[in-house]
Amino acid sequence: MTPSNNTPSRAFQQDARAWSAFTGTNYTSALRQMSSPLAQGLLGPRASARRLIAALSDHELIGAHGGAPRLGENGVRSDSPWSFNGKTDYIQLALITDMLRMFTPTLGSEASEVGSYSLKHTAEWFLSPHFSYVSNGRLIWAAAALGLPITDPDGDGPNLLIGISEREHDYVRRMVGSGQVRPRASHYRPAGYEHLREALARAAAGELITEGWVRPDPVAESAPFHDWLVQQAGRNDVVGDLAGDYLAGVRDSDHRVARTADELLAIFHEVSHSPSAYDAVVTSIAEWMRTEPSPAPIRTEPVGGDAHDHEGWGAGAGTVERYEFLCPCGDGTIVEEHDNIPGFREHDVRILCDKCRAEWLFVEGSGVRDWALEPVAARAA
Repeated sequence: MTPSNNTPSRAFQQDARAWSAFTGTNYTSALRQMSSPLAQGLLGPRASARRLIAALSDHELIGAHGGAPRLGENGVRSDSPWSFNGKTDYIQLALITDMLRMFTPTLGSEASEVGSYSLKHTAEWFLSPHFSYVSNGRLIWAAAALGLPITDPDGDGPNLLIGISEREHDYVRRMVGSGQVRPRASHYRPAGYEHLREALARAAAGELITEGWVRPDPVAESAPFHDWLVQQAGRNDVVGDLAGDYLAGVRDSDHRVARTADELLAIFHEVSHSPSAYDAVVTSIAEWMRTEPSPAPIRTEPVGGDAHDHEGWGAGAGTVERYEFLCPCGDGTIVEEHDNIPGFREHDVRILCDKCRAEWLFVEGSGVRDWALEPVAARAA
């Protein structure tokens, strides 16, 4: 961005001069790129052209360090020269930088996870229609200048591994990629995904984005049932089979995380499953309730209901309430009723499903309004 008097700042001027000299374009064209709304930095500070240039010389892995260039358009160990059009090269690198910023970097001893060639295709899909082609070399270049972890997997070939979350990358790739099956859950959505998509559209319309984006601190949500279920994976029984299938669904973003047992039931209402899979769910919930010291009972999701006034039967007016909830298997309902009429005050909750009446019980001591369920097998000694 430029100051209010439209005079380019010193940093803009220095970047423009450096980019002009590096790419062989004129200063005015370079300055125009520095000033583009698309290059202002949508998920962080504006990408420094001087830092980008320095990375090609000084970076520990892809830097030339005074020798022959190690990085070209096609990647490392490539003799493909850089091709600059003088109009959009810096803008493209700035946008690639922003796209990379939205992913969580790998830390410490974690291995770099995403191949640069795969990531460059994701960048093409994400940045379309602004850019339909991103070279492997430019993707690596932006990642190096940004300071992401980068490793050389085999010391051969043009591709490198970029240290970002593989699960987050898979989510974005499936959201924006042509012919991809979109994820059904968002627990692997990068924190900056929505902000960047919105800011990109606004910047493309010429708007300067004044509000900065700050990566939110990770929030550790309590997920007692999930934690228990994942520990059962690998068991040679129906609970172990269910845990393995559940974990695969979480990894592939096919469904959300079941923090509680009732959330697992809700997931099974959202995805196709066999009767035997549902039976495994009931068995797993019953075992969890038997083994956990204070397991939370089951509440199913509401599916309808209403409350209306009633003139009463001579002793005064009142209200009648009727609420319906899905039964655990999903084929019937749980009905909760309240007749709040003087002289006829009745409250009742019942399961309208033969299968669930045989497999589930209302938790002892709970009222009609705060009813909860547990499997019959959970009360077994």
